[in-house]
Amino acid sequence: MSVDELAKSLGVDVDEAREKHRLIELIKKARKNKHISQAALAKKLGVTQGRIAQIESRIGTTKVTFEILFGILRHLGYEYRIVAKRAG
Repeated sequence: MSVDELAKSLGVDVDEAREKHRLIELIKKARKNKHISQAALAKKLGVTQGRIAQIESRIGTTKVTFEILFGILRHLGYEYRIVAKRAG
C-alpha cells in the first residue's frame, strides 16, 4: 500500500499534511532564531506551552488548522501569502 493509499484510507489529505509539516518546521525555526521559548510564545498566543510543544512535535496536527499555523507565524513576524499560479 502506498503512502497516498494509506492516507486516503485514514481520511488524511497527504498534500495538506505535507504543507502543515512545512509550516510547523518554519514555526520551530523562526521561534528558535528569535530566541523565544515555547512558554513565551504560548503566553502571546493564549495557549499552554504544552500545546506549542504538541504542534511543534506534530502531535494531533490533523486538528491544527492552517489559520492557527498562520496566526503563530504572524506572532513570529512572518506574513504568509497563498498564490495561485496557472499550471504548465
